[in-house]
Amino acid sequence: MRRTNIFISIILFAFTGYYAYLISGLPARNIPHTLGADFMPWVLTVCLLLLSSLLLMKSLFYKREEERVVGISLKEVAGILSLMAIIIAYIAAMIYFGYVFITPPFIAAMMLMSGSRKLKEIIIFPIGITLAVYIFFYRFFNVLLPGGKIF
Repeated sequence: MRRTNIFISIILFAFTGYYAYLISGLPARNIPHTLGADFMPWVLTVCLLLLSSLLLMKSLFYKREEERVVGISLKEVAGILSLMAIIIAYIAAMIYFGYVFITPPFIAAMMLMSGSRKLKEIIIFPIGITLAVYIFFYRFFNVLLPGGKIF
């Protein structure tokens, strides 16, 4: 596992360098007192660089007495595959139905998968979160979320 972590951290360093190179080619923004298009990518680059460094240092300097083999059960694999299927279906359905109509069932499905069984929470929370995000983006950022083709 130690060699694998060292190898992965080196790959992440290479990816971070390539990503930083791509960010440096982004155009500069000429609106005063605003963040440029490269702000968030640079934040992500610094975070990835920090996490890659921590992984490398842990792999090189942390001595452990025994390696344990970690397995994954068939139930966990089925859960991961169903989660991926729900996310892909959510993205595909958003094109046709829009953000406001498809997000509450998606959040409700995620709540059910995570073990929530209170019916009030499963109904109120997804609708409230969806409307809050929609209003926040519409009022503060003037960004329209996908509306869908059917409605």
